[in-house]
Amino acid sequence: MIDAPIWTHLHEHSETRSERHHGDQDIPVAWAIEAWQDPLAALLDPDPKSKTSQSIRLIGWSESAGHLITIIAVRFNGDLYAASAWKSNQRDGHIYQQED
Repeated sequence: MIDAPIWTHLHEHSETRSERHHGDQDIPVAWAIEAWQDPLAALLDPDPKSKTSQSIRLIGWSESAGHLITIIAVRFNGDLYAASAWKSNQRDGHIYQQED
């Protein structure tokens, strides 16, 4: 598994997700950390939706949330930063199940 990202920027982004995406759930950083630490997490490196190939996608289970969480982390100046997190959709759920 890849080293954990720097979480500082995720707080302001994921914990206010519902303000930008009507109907979405806010994701506390603690839930994202649990998902990142999931030993069965699916890692897509690079993220297939990345335009620059600088981001990765990790799909993991958060026990506190009670569901899968998708995390996007971006490489910048040699560091990895958590950039976004959301409740995983059905497509990401299938990817996670295939990793078992």
